[in-house]
Amino acid sequence: MSEKIEKTEADWREELSPEQFHILREKGTERPFTGKYDKFYEAGTYKCAGCGAELFSSETKFKSGSGWPSFYAPANETNVATEVTVVLA
Repeated sequence: MSEKIEKTEADWREELSPEQFHILREKGTERPFTGKYDKFYEAGTYKCAGCGAELFSSETKFKSGSGWPSFYAPANETNVATEVTVVLA
């Protein structure tokens, strides 16, 4: 991962929009099919709103039907962490 940025939660709240704060600091998400990048397919690079790190390239974006932007590979492996959650029924 990139070098850790040291800021207070108050600093993050001041810098980020309420939606960005919820997603970036509270592990939240936007409602499916509502985000500005759901149906966005212009060429470019997707970056972190908090630190500016490159996350994904538009070249790896695909239509998953999930309602969220979907990518099959990160732009830089060190900038993206994955987490597996096991749900027991």
